Amino acid sequence: MKRIAVLIDGGFFFQRILFFRRKYFRETLLPSAEQFAQILRKLVKLHIEGERSMSELYRVYYYDCPPPTHQIRLPLIPVNHKTPGHINFNTHPPYQLRRALHEQLRRTRKTALRLGELAKSGEWSLNSHALKALLRGEKKWDELTNEDFHYHLEQKCVDTKLGMDITTLAMDRLVDVIVLVAGDSDFVPAAKLARMKGIDFILDPMWANTSSSLSEHVDGLRSFDIVKLIRDFTAAEVVTRPEWWNERSNALSQLDERSETAIE
Repeated sequence: MKRIAVLIDGGFFFQRILFFRRKYFRETLLPSAEQFAQILRKLVKLHIEGERSMSELYRVYYYDCPPPTHQIRLPLIPVNHKTPGHINFNTHPPYQLRRALHEQLRRTRKTALRLGELAKSGEWSLNSHALKALLRGEKKWDELTNEDFHYHLEQKCVDTKLGMDITTLAMDRLVDVIVLVAGDSDFVPAAKLARMKGIDFILDPMWANTSSSLSEHVDGLRSFDIVKLIRDFTAAEVVTRPEWWNERSNALSQLDERSETAIE
């Protein structure tokens, strides 16, 4: 029986779910904390079932930072206003959702919530989809609103905790397989160590582009149909049909759920 640990970069997971929701769904409301937790649990289950031999979950590790609670000034002055106004992070819906998700995970069996710390100050940054719209000429600079920006705060200790957990799992041979849900190359040294110790190291970038250095030092890439998971657990309407649904619609009707969603 293989033992599998699933390590999830929480900030990355959260943003990828919002990316797919924004791209493929009409629903503008955020999924609930329970729906996020359901998607996460299903993702873990698919990875367990994706192994070709009998497998069991050792533990899920979820890495994130507590959301900020202070108040800051917005970057732009809205039309017909004299001041830009403020945003209170304590009542900001996305941050309220992340706090609620953390509480869900604290109560979930075989799940370890690993929280780091946030820097005391940050800066406003343009959202990637807003920047792309500007570059494509779909939006002008004077059409930007405060919704096109996000406040970036540097996380501390999160990557360190993730790297230490990979090292401990590998050195003590606590598991046979490590699945890492992440998208950057900060974890290459830990991945290399795990492979040297005979651990099968799988990367799930949730369909994000990965650096060659990260892909080179893992034993396989595996992502799942995130659009299907969001649809199944939120009942939201898909308005932009993913291209892979059309390409595989005939074949999928004859496959079980594991085959239909896993790509290695």
